[in-house]
Amino acid sequence: MRKIAVLGLLAALGLLGCPGTARDFSVPDKDADTPVPDAAVDVEAGPPVPVRVVNWNTQNFYNDKRDSLEVPVADEIILTSQEYQQKLSGIAGVLTSLTPDVIVIEEIENQAVMDDLGDALGGYPNRHITQGNDPRGIDIAILSKFPITSVVSHKDEFFKASTDPSKTFVFARDVLEAHMVINGRQVVFFGVHWKSGTDADSQLKRIAEAEQTKKIVQQVEFDDPTTFSIVLGDFNSDKDTPQMAALKGTDLVSATEIIPVADRWSVDYGSKMLFDDQIIDSTAAGGLDAEYPAKVNILHSGTVNALSDHSPVLATYLVN
Repeated sequence: MRKIAVLGLLAALGLLGCPGTARDFSVPDKDADTPVPDAAVDVEAGPPVPVRVVNWNTQNFYNDKRDSLEVPVADEIILTSQEYQQKLSGIAGVLTSLTPDVIVIEEIENQAVMDDLGDALGGYPNRHITQGNDPRGIDIAILSKFPITSVVSHKDEFFKASTDPSKTFVFARDVLEAHMVINGRQVVFFGVHWKSGTDADSQLKRIAEAEQTKKIVQQVEFDDPTTFSIVLGDFNSDKDTPQMAALKGTDLVSATEIIPVADRWSVDYGSKMLFDDQIIDSTAAGGLDAEYPAKVNILHSGTVNALSDHSPVLATYLVN
């Protein structure tokens, strides 16, 4: 048996309403705003459970209604009913072909779209979306076959980049931190969508976002060192950039490193880059089912290209 931390949903719900904080995450703090264990319980862990995880920036996944009233009319894309149904069915078809257990979606408009997608997929009763900071209303959502024990939003946190502490930032969208207990082990997904852009200010903000994301992961790992930590989404940074180096440090790695270099890309803007990835800790890396392309893959196809300018990333983990 392995002793694990069972997270309290009520405590987490209380945290969702917390205002922004300028707290320094550089030193893990037992009184942190991220969830802490309510109690330790003995759980019998069975044989390894395969967990297939997909992340995908679905590019402007809006619906056919004016239903994001927090967004200015000029910034909300409203599709025709036919366009929306084609987009919805296309995305659902691609995801169904990958047979994921957990899905993290970027650039999805709101809960209505998330629920339409979940209903089209079937079998994903556990869903969450946060209203992030993007002025166009595009958010990050998670859909899961496994129960979600708690979710924490980090959109209201303030932080700086170590390379230029004169400026203060918030996340361009959010870090959607979703906790699950799978086969007796805590598994935490950190859905991200960092700032885009090649200008100096955007580059600096992504450094700050990378460093803050790293601190959030370190806090969770400090609370429970046995956690599977998976940071996934659209980093808007290629694999060898300072931003990705700041996130990875010496203890996080890319789940897609086993993919041949020629296929290891998720966007093609005149040159092929790996903007989308799953960055994992040593525990998750130890459980990675590293078989390409059946278990770890970046899906490139004409169908994907018609739906989004990003390719979905698949990785499979054996959780025990």
